[in-house]
Amino acid sequence: MKTIIKKTPLSQALLLSIVALGMSACKAPTNNIKPPPNTGNVNTSPKPPTTSQPALSIASWSKSAIDNSQTDAIYRQEWSKSPTKNTCPILALPKNANAQIQGHSVRRANFSGGWGVAYDLPNERSAYGVANAGMLQAGEQVYDNWPYNIVYQDGSTVGYGHEGGDPSAKWLAYVVIPENRCFYNVWSAQGQFHLEQMLSELRQVKP
Repeated sequence: MKTIIKKTPLSQALLLSIVALGMSACKAPTNNIKPPPNTGNVNTSPKPPTTSQPALSIASWSKSAIDNSQTDAIYRQEWSKSPTKNTCPILALPKNANAQIQGHSVRRANFSGGWGVAYDLPNERSAYGVANAGMLQAGEQVYDNWPYNIVYQDGSTVGYGHEGGDPSAKWLAYVVIPENRCFYNVWSAQGQFHLEQMLSELRQVKP
């Protein structure tokens, strides 16, 4: 004899409650998810963008002057005969500079209004060099007309690129130092890297 359970409204409600509890037990709890750890930035106001500029480079020639023995004697010889010797210091490439190329020879270079020193290689005349062009009155113009420019901490400026804008020409730099706005030419037929290496190693020489 079968026992028939008659579903009353009350029993139906209880049954529905049991089913609902069973289904909720199968679901992943949603109230146990922990928030990410506080990094300290949650309640921090956004910082305004910085307006500071990157630190300027230190010019090699703003360091202590080197002795005459540390560079080629031709620098002092040509400087002492120039009309700029009382206003512009000697700017020279030291003998032990990394930019010095093995097998070079050094000589006087003709440079109107100042002095010049050229370095020759066995198969290349005036492969690189340094010269003083006398006093400069318009440093900003010299600085602005080049594709590459540097401003140093001491106020020196350098503008450089291919001479005359010709990609096949040697690399040339115009250097202006704060001391009486003295103007120098630095050149290299060895490429951009070599010219930049020279600029990083030039030093003032003790008079």
